Amino acid sequence: MGVMAMKRRVFTLFLLLAVGFSAGLINGLLGAGGGILIVFGLNKLSTSSSWDKHSVFATALAVILPLSLLTVFQYLKRGSLDAQGLGVLILPAIAGGALGGSLLRHLSSRFLSRLFAVIVLASGIVLVV
Repeated sequence: MGVMAMKRRVFTLFLLLAVGFSAGLINGLLGAGGGILIVFGLNKLSTSSSWDKHSVFATALAVILPLSLLTVFQYLKRGSLDAQGLGVLILPAIAGGALGGSLLRHLSSRFLSRLFAVIVLASGIVLVV
């Protein structure tokens, strides 16, 4: 392995560590948003490495699952978890996740990127307004 390839791998590793840490921090502070950072970071890496767009979304979900569980336990310890709301949301969310996961392979990466951008933009506008 050449020096440039080694430097690129070290830089990529550093970026992955920074994205992971930032995602955890944001998720812990806000209860959400870590996945957005992961998708954004991996999309940036996908232009210069072997990450494809479909694996970006799948990897973000795989990281968010344990991160979300940890965040839930932190909120539960503080008494901030609404069990009634959770009970109503959990089954439809699981069904939607199953459907989305099965549709993922049938949708173009361009469509997924645009859908993600629209959702992030809409969320930002709603939060600002």
